[in-house]
Amino acid sequence: MIELIKNPQIDFIGKRRFGFIFSTVIILLSVLVIFIIGPNFGIDFTGGALLQIKFDEPVTTAELRASLARIGKEHAMIQSLGVEGREFIIRTAVENPIEFSRSLKEVLSTDFADNEQEILREETVEPKIGKELLIKTLWAIFLALGLILVYVSIRFDYRFGIAAVIALFHDALFTIGVLVLVGREFSVVVVGALLTIIGYSINDSIVISDRIREKTKKMRGEPYNVILNTGLNEVLSRTILTVGTTILAVIALLLFGGSVISDFAFTLLIGFVIGTYSSIFIVANIVSIWEERFPKKKK
Repeated sequence: MIELIKNPQIDFIGKRRFGFIFSTVIILLSVLVIFIIGPNFGIDFTGGALLQIKFDEPVTTAELRASLARIGKEHAMIQSLGVEGREFIIRTAVENPIEFSRSLKEVLSTDFADNEQEILREETVEPKIGKELLIKTLWAIFLALGLILVYVSIRFDYRFGIAAVIALFHDALFTIGVLVLVGREFSVVVVGALLTIIGYSINDSIVISDRIREKTKKMRGEPYNVILNTGLNEVLSRTILTVGTTILAVIALLLFGGSVISDFAFTLLIGFVIGTYSSIFIVANIVSIWEERFPKKKK
């Protein structure tokens, strides 16, 4: 296997205090951001209508809002894409999204009769369906975390299982906090990205846990923290190579994938970075403290 770092001897366990302090700070900030600013739920969860429209000639947000005022929706959210002023996303929560979508297309075709429009995307969701989807989404995430806890506990050790799930909560909270801070929309696509992050992060944790279990058998009699450090250092190059190549692909999606996939790629980028960090600095360090206070390994 290619090794970026030859025989690393980093004392990850010895520096666990700094990792815990850093994680505590970013999680507290994330929770504050989530509760103070609040997630920007898309119409998938709130119900409503969304239209992505492209004009042949540039128009201003003020002109679009004047057209929306004619149908009583001057407070609808208007998002300009790019710097040319030709592509916009119009989003609003309404009781009858289909009627709103029809009315909007009619008023735009009248107000901008000489400026041809193309509907790139059109989504309508009833409010009741949006609420049901939000509940089912939360159940799906908690079910995934529960099954991961069971699998890792059986496959390795219940301590690694619990530590891995704590790390996944850590990753999800931080990623959601960043999304809220930068104003990204929460949609089904973003939920898919969060579940992808959970899968990626647990895969990293499983690789590390497997190496630690292997070292535990080979290094009988060694202090447990030494075994943990050895396992972490031996998979460090593999971890860096994996996350490095993955992030390059995600950056390509973010830069060249267009606006439709932008939220998905951005979420993956944040999640993969924090997921790699937590696999190294959270999981093994939690197990280390657990072993010190409630020893399981025979001395």
